[in-house]
Amino acid sequence: MRPTSDELIVGMRNVLEDVLIPELQSDWAQAMGTQMALMLQHLEGRTEREPDFLAGENARLEGVLAKANAALGEDAVAAPARPADEGLEGLREHNEALRQAITDAIHAAYEQGEYGFHDLPADRLGITDDLMEIATRQAEFWQPIGFSYPGRQRR
Repeated sequence: MRPTSDELIVGMRNVLEDVLIPELQSDWAQAMGTQMALMLQHLEGRTEREPDFLAGENARLEGVLAKANAALGEDAVAAPARPADEGLEGLREHNEALRQAITDAIHAAYEQGEYGFHDLPADRLGITDDLMEIATRQAEFWQPIGFSYPGRQRR
């Protein structure tokens, strides 16, 4: 069907950059318009990139949940079933379900024992670095539009 989603996004971005932003009066409004144009630029081609990205992230999240559950022992949380539909919406729903299960695992770890001021349940589960790697990959997915994240330096 024409125009495609990417063609529509490109058209909106062109109108924003070539027509609207130059007409905006304040520096703040121009900056916000530029940010919107950058977000539209990120959306170009995202439909093609996102399924592979989510499939890889979901596999990493499944590994993190398995690691957390091994540390939790009898308090392990149920792993969400893989979606029957491996399309984009199914991948997104599975991603959210995995994230919720990991959150539940962190809460379960917190309930298992005493914590000091600097203690983190995710550290006790041995998943902090894994979660930071996943967050860094998310930031890298956004990097084409100017967002960057140098990553957490573990000591």
